[in-house]
Amino acid sequence: MELINNLLQFLAALLGFGLAGIRYWKKRSQAYFLLTCFYGCFTLGALYWTLYLLLFSKTPQVFYVSEFGWISSVIFLRILQYTLSSGEERSFKCNAAWLSLIIGVPLFLFFCSYGDILSNLLWCAMLIIISYCSIRGLFYAEKQIGCEKNMKYFHIVVLCYVAAEYALWISGCFWQNNSFLNPNFWFDILLTCCILWLLPATRRAVVS
Repeated sequence: MELINNLLQFLAALLGFGLAGIRYWKKRSQAYFLLTCFYGCFTLGALYWTLYLLLFSKTPQVFYVSEFGWISSVIFLRILQYTLSSGEERSFKCNAAWLSLIIGVPLFLFFCSYGDILSNLLWCAMLIIISYCSIRGLFYAEKQIGCEKNMKYFHIVVLCYVAAEYALWISGCFWQNNSFLNPNFWFDILLTCCILWLLPATRRAVVS
């Protein structure tokens, strides 16, 4: 099941990389360049993990190779998020955005009891930052009219991506069996869908 999930994620990221690259080649838009970088980094991380599973039939022992690609992809996602947002959105006051900290910090402490502290610190810090900005951006977009309201779709997909990551890690702490009944499998599918949805969501945001 893990091999199937990682293969699907690799193919989804590779497809996104190709489509985003084509959009950048046609539009020469910075947003599509950053999106292409996001997909490219995620693809490399998924490629290493998938090949290791395929060749050795077990989880990679040196997981930092894939972690480097995945963390880099989140960094590019944050830069894309900043690029698409306006100055007014970035200065918008939103108390609800602090939910990212209220949820993220306890989860970070929980994950540290199961895994590497540095890796969890990097991941959770990045997810807290992008979820904070997307919650704020979502509330800001809801107050807009016309095309500017389209940014909400991008923020919704980013928040779904963050939720899928958190859910995937939590399920991995409690369920280890390799079957379709494992919630880990379905959260991985959700994460793959979020990766695919990011491209059309970005297109709507760029158009706005």
